[in-house]
Amino acid sequence: MKTIWKFDLTPNRMQAIPLPLGAQILTVQTKGDDAPLMWVLVDPDMPLQDRHLGIYTTNTAVPDEPGRYIDTFFIYEGSLEFHLFEMAVPPPGEDGC
Repeated sequence: MKTIWKFDLTPNRMQAIPLPLGAQILTVQTKGDDAPLMWVLVDPDMPLQDRHLGIYTTNTAVPDEPGRYIDTFFIYEGSLEFHLFEMAVPPPGEDGC
């Protein structure tokens, strides 16, 4: 049986999140205190694997191949815009994952 898990994300950085194999990222949104949260459909019985995420603000540099677009979210009452991408591997030289 599958379930939905929620993860805290850090805005404007690369990060690796351990997710069960086959996990499906559903959405990223903010809730209450403007911290980004990601909801993922998972099979908790599957082994974990790192999934590499990049979060970029509007009007900042993005890698030539940012990965698969997931979602856009806003913090601080909409004054900052962020865009979440999933990459097959982290960009070269990125130690944040």
